[in-house]
This record gives sequence, structure tokens and C-alpha cells, in this order.
Amino acid sequence: MSDYKLTATEEPCAVIRYSDGACIPPDMANRDYNGDAFSLGYIQWKEGGGVPDPYAPPEPVPPQATEGQTLAFDHENRIRALEGQPPLSLGDFVDKMRA
Repeated sequence: MSDYKLTATEEPCAVIRYSDGACIPPDMANRDYNGDAFSLGYIQWKEGGGVPDPYAPPEPVPPQATEGQTLAFDHENRIRALEGQPPLSLGDFVDKMRA
């Protein structure tokens, strides 16, 4: 594991510093990126032989049902129960709503 991680497939891009989770933009005026007389920055770390971890796209977040969608799904299944019908699965309910 490296000290930094890229946030895009190509540089220049922002980098994440693992030690504190800082997101450092590619700005030469930023001392975390370019360093200064008191501390080394990302550029100096890289020039010294550091290799950042490559960009890894985040895993997609599954969509969450809104409160209204949950209420409609629950309501539909309550009506089906009163009518003596089996409840719908969430997938069947979504398909029915698209039709």
C-alpha cells in the first residue's frame, strides 16, 4: 500500500492521502500537493520514487426506495391481502409500476 491514492485514471488529478484521508487537489500553490520549505508534498514524494495506488472506481450504491415508493408497495400488498391474493415481490411491484 502506498501513501497516496489517485482519484482518476490519469494525472494530474486530486490524490487521497491515506494518513489522514485528505483529498489534495492538483494545485501547485497547495503545500500538501507541491510541498514547501517545511514539509514535502505529493510531488516531492513522487519524485523521490513514490508510486501512488491506482484509481479504483467506487462500487455502485444500490438505489434506495423513497418513502413514497415504500408506502405504495406496502399499500399494494395490504390490498392484495384483503383480496386474498399473494403479495407481490418488490421486483414484480416495480415491473407493474412500469407497465
